[in-house]
Order: sequence, then C-alpha cells, then structure tokens
Amino acid sequence: MTSRTRLWLFAAMALVQLAAPASIILSHERTLAKGEAFKFRTAPLDPYDAFRGRYVALQFKDGQAALPAGVKVSFGQTVYATIDTGEDGFANFGVASLSPPEDKPYLKVKAGFRSGEGRIALQLPFDRFYMQEGKAPAAEAAYWEHNRRGAQDAYVVLRVLDGAGVIENVYVGGKPIAAVAGGARP
Repeated sequence: MTSRTRLWLFAAMALVQLAAPASIILSHERTLAKGEAFKFRTAPLDPYDAFRGRYVALQFKDGQAALPAGVKVSFGQTVYATIDTGEDGFANFGVASLSPPEDKPYLKVKAGFRSGEGRIALQLPFDRFYMQEGKAPAAEAAYWEHNRRGAQDAYVVLRVLDGAGVIENVYVGGKPIAAVAGGARP
C-alpha cells in the first residue's frame, strides 16, 4: 500500500469519525433554531448524584400520555406522544401512538409502565440540564427551592421538531436559571 493510499484512508476515516458528532450537533442546533417551543412544568427531584457531574436534575411534572383503547405497547417500545398546550401556556402530553401524527407536534420517546386506566408513563430523555461547573450547584439549589415551595414555579422550555426535542432553557421564578445562579449560560 502506498503512502498516498494510506493518507487517503486516514483522511476518510477521520471524516467518518467527525461526521457522527457533527450530525448530532447539527440536529440539536436545527431543533433549537426551527423547533416549536413548549413550556413543561417540572416536579421536585432529589438532585444529588455524585457520578454525573455538574448539572441541574430535572423531572417533568406530567410525564404521561393517554393510550387509546386496544393499543398494546410494551415497556421500552418507541411511541409518539402528541403535545398539547393548555390555556395557562404550559404543555402536556396528549395521546401516545405507534406512528407519528401528521397534524400535531409530538415527541418520539420510549414507553414506560402503564400508569393507570388508559395512561402510560413516558421515558423522557430530558432529565438533566448541564451548566458551567461553578454555577450548577447554586442553580440546582435555586431550582430545588422553587420546586419545594407551594408555588412550584420552575419550568423547562423544550424545542420540538419532527419528534426530536432539545431543552432550550430552564426557568426558575420566570428567570433563566443561569441568571438565578448568578451568571449567563454559556
């Protein structure tokens, strides 16, 4: 094998290795730029986990969707949960189906356990919001405090496009969480 061929093989392999993360980044940036914004209320969650690094632990207040009668869904199966916005401006999940709806915004997620008559829990991939190393502890403390009170005025703005969702920001008391923690988000 000539050195020229080796160089071409190396370049091709390097491009393939760069293509995967670039694709993920472009997908997230496209969703943030063009996706529809939804505000989801969050629920209190014990934030301590020594192994995950600096982030704010999140849990959605209502992570369930209706399951139409006769539809059988297994744990871990891919479902498409529609998103509805209430009169208060906050979003919730509508109906989970086995195929993407054509007329409503939706998230592609995994099915959890049945959570009651005609309802199914959703395994949402949004359980953390990463921040600068020094700001995350203060942000998480503020988030926890606002979720512990009676007001529970913390929420997530999620951008959704073609079934994919990306957290745009977390708000505590109507302010971006980085502002509550004493700085701007990078």
